[in-house]
Amino acid sequence: MISSLLLAACLGLTVPGGFDLNTASLQELQELPGLSHVQAGELHRYIYETGGLRSIYEVMEIPGFGPEELEYLRENCVLVPPRGGGISPQVMSIMERLAAEDGPGDAAVDVWENFLIRPIPVNAATSWQLRSLDRVSLVDAAAVEARLRTLGPVSSVTSLRDVDNLTYYGYRNMRDFVSVRELDLSSMEFFGSYRLVVDGGDGRFYDEEGLGAMLDGLRSAEYDILYGARGYSEADSLAWIGRVRDQREELLEAENATGWEHRVRVGLGDRFRGGVRLSRGRNSAAGFGVFDGLDLGSINDRFDLAKGFVSVENLGAVRQAVLGNYRLSLAQGLLVDNTDEMMYRSTYRSWGLYPDLTSTRQFAMVGGAMEVQAGPFLGYGFYSNASRDAVRSVDGTPSILLMSATRTSAYADAVKETSYGGYGFYDLGGFLSCGTAVGVGAMMVSYSDSLVPDASAMDIPGDATVWDCPEYDILEAGESSSFLGLSAQTVIDNVSFEGEIVRQDNESMAALARGRWQNDYFYLLGIWRRYDLAFNNPYNRGFAEQLRYDDTVFEKPYYLNDPLASQLARWPVPKPEEGIYIESRFQVSRAITFTKVYLDLWRSIPYGFDNHRFQGEIEYRPDFTVRFRLKYKYQEKTKMQDVIPTTSRTTEYTFRTFFLPTESDFFDVQLRLGMVELTPNPLYGDDRLMSGGYISARWEHNFSDALSVLGGTTLWSTDGMSQWEFEDTGIDFLDGDGTKFYVTIKNNLSDNLQLRLRVLRKDTFYPRTGLYRPDPEDAFYYQGDPDSPVRDFIDHATEYGIRCQLDFRW
Repeated sequence: MISSLLLAACLGLTVPGGFDLNTASLQELQELPGLSHVQAGELHRYIYETGGLRSIYEVMEIPGFGPEELEYLRENCVLVPPRGGGISPQVMSIMERLAAEDGPGDAAVDVWENFLIRPIPVNAATSWQLRSLDRVSLVDAAAVEARLRTLGPVSSVTSLRDVDNLTYYGYRNMRDFVSVRELDLSSMEFFGSYRLVVDGGDGRFYDEEGLGAMLDGLRSAEYDILYGARGYSEADSLAWIGRVRDQREELLEAENATGWEHRVRVGLGDRFRGGVRLSRGRNSAAGFGVFDGLDLGSINDRFDLAKGFVSVENLGAVRQAVLGNYRLSLAQGLLVDNTDEMMYRSTYRSWGLYPDLTSTRQFAMVGGAMEVQAGPFLGYGFYSNASRDAVRSVDGTPSILLMSATRTSAYADAVKETSYGGYGFYDLGGFLSCGTAVGVGAMMVSYSDSLVPDASAMDIPGDATVWDCPEYDILEAGESSSFLGLSAQTVIDNVSFEGEIVRQDNESMAALARGRWQNDYFYLLGIWRRYDLAFNNPYNRGFAEQLRYDDTVFEKPYYLNDPLASQLARWPVPKPEEGIYIESRFQVSRAITFTKVYLDLWRSIPYGFDNHRFQGEIEYRPDFTVRFRLKYKYQEKTKMQDVIPTTSRTTEYTFRTFFLPTESDFFDVQLRLGMVELTPNPLYGDDRLMSGGYISARWEHNFSDALSVLGGTTLWSTDGMSQWEFEDTGIDFLDGDGTKFYVTIKNNLSDNLQLRLRVLRKDTFYPRTGLYRPDPEDAFYYQGDPDSPVRDFIDHATEYGIRCQLDFRW
């Protein structure tokens, strides 16, 4: 590095205008006579977004640059390549992608992080591998594969820039994850990483799905049972009061539990891999045994999740074999995708077999899996045997699988699940276009005890609400299910078509088809899907607008015997629905871009209700340093109620501006206003309109290439309509009125050590109105104090959060 600086200094003394392009300001670039202002802006943007030019020839990748501009810059400027380190700054930016609307899940981010550290050898890559990268389409992946098949290996990643049908957008998203390195199967070079995370809270204790809400629900249920507000028999009352009290005591012990994560990955050359994870979620109970059947003493008390794996790669026809925990996602995700996430309207997914050290627990596969490639055939086989949580009736019978953020002994490890199967693909790219293939797969899932769905085990007897949940009622009792899937895909120039259909042994079906047309300035995506009501594959992660138990009784814990059973609303499989989704992005000019426009038309299969959702966002960029975005969203959705269906109409406006006031600063301001129009209901005063909104600001200052500080603040007010906001690495739900602020420090302490520290304070005010009644005969009074009427008041909740992440790589 020092020698490079000395060389740059010498050249700067002898060459006119010989400043370093990678450190030049926008004004300095605009003063170069050989570049127009537009070209200077594009060059500055490219350097800012990529972290710097590695070679002067990279300027040929920038729109508007040709041989003349290249020759001018070679003669009049110098280039000091950016300093390389053990840890790519992109790791943090990939993590921050989690905070984007419709962004990727934790499992995808984990895969992309590994590719940043150990890039894919591009000359040996296939479209199967490349399509799993962040925002790389099947068309992009197939274009690279076709180039390698016809013209042979490339000497540098930049050589891919001019590949036919590879968009600049796809190339830009691909380049950091691939390299021209060759596989060295004889190497035993030792490398690895260690991650430590300490999670002291995220300011979401009082959210609708937070631990505070769970404790309140259990307290309310206990009160109802004690005072006879539920129509239980004496025996059932004793059983349910015992269940509710035990769960509340367990959760109270987890109230101040700190989250921990220890994760180690190691490797030897390009053949052997291994890793271990021990973690405990914030506010999560522990002590159920992180390893089945093993008494590990204090380990069980400190952690609630343990994972590990060993794997071998590139062993003849065996491309990869994994023993331990693994993640498998194939085709369109209808047959198998074992993450615990289902991202709404997600159009990208990580594809293939990978070792798994993510936070996924309820869908973690533990056993073995293998990926085999022989000529045009690509095959996957897998086997797993793991414990699963499930809702139990009062007599202990498992009713339905459950994914719970905070586990209790009543539900933890209720059944053992055994799953096995395979998927085979035949690549037709040898005589048809690259990216063309057909596939067939099958899977069997069985349990150690029969699951017995029973509405009486969920529904409070004798209450005023009529039980109505077709998504639950259609489930059949049984110990096993089998699934058969077919898939196909093809690419024709810059157009792709994909699809998958899966049949369950109860004759229900799930199907998805998609097509995409794209170029450098435009893409059009269309997705059709249908999921039958009785289709109940726990590993279905197909594209969807809603989760299976959205808008059902499971969103209302006070309607259930056990309030914690409401966590079933998070079950990450698609709702039974049929619909068509259309999405586009198009650049009108350099200054104006429709960044994302989509329309989703879908029908809820249980009731046949038609719904639609539209969103459009336009960006105006008068200059590289300043951008303005305006987003509009409208949704009309119908749901079943006790008497008649009701329709809600949601309108939302978001204005956002972000700009670079200096070379080292990034500033972002966002303003949102939302409104929901409801069907009038006399029970709630015929109120038809709820509203809410917030204003937020973020400012990040880069003190150096290694150190930056991000500060953010939000002020919000809601009138019945809670708000959601994406922070730097997550989503936060805002209720009532309030303020919050946070500071995040990101520091590359050395070439191999990286620190991220985040602290937060959140103040929420909950107005409690409608309690005071001026008529003494009609007023509410405090228990034990008949002279003190209850008046309106405001609850004030203050929460603090701190999260520290340390990454060490060698």
